[in-house]
Amino acid sequence: MTRGDVLVAIAVVAVALLTVPSAVAMLAPAGDAAVLRGPAGSTTVSTTSPGTYVVEGHAGRVVFRVVGGQVMATAADCPDRLCVRMGAAAPGRPVVCAPNGVSATLERGEELDAVSR
Repeated sequence: MTRGDVLVAIAVVAVALLTVPSAVAMLAPAGDAAVLRGPAGSTTVSTTSPGTYVVEGHAGRVVFRVVGGQVMATAADCPDRLCVRMGAAAPGRPVVCAPNGVSATLERGEELDAVSR
């Protein structure tokens, strides 16, 4: 191996190691609670007990289903229903119905603003 090959290999390993914390955060278990937001305010529901929740939006309603620690939109009155096709919310990736002004996010018991080393 030449010196350039070694440098490329080191760079690849360094990038792989730097992405591990992000991957671990994405694979973390679902949040403890789901926050359902709409024009009238927000509601926090537990993700440990299954249920169906209706949130009234600007142009209609969005139906969210909580099951197995996940929250997902199952029906919406908006024309494209993109929120239904988004799948389940994940930490850092909410389910949003923009025309209705409605969203669902997962909240973990302890969230960090930043990590310092």
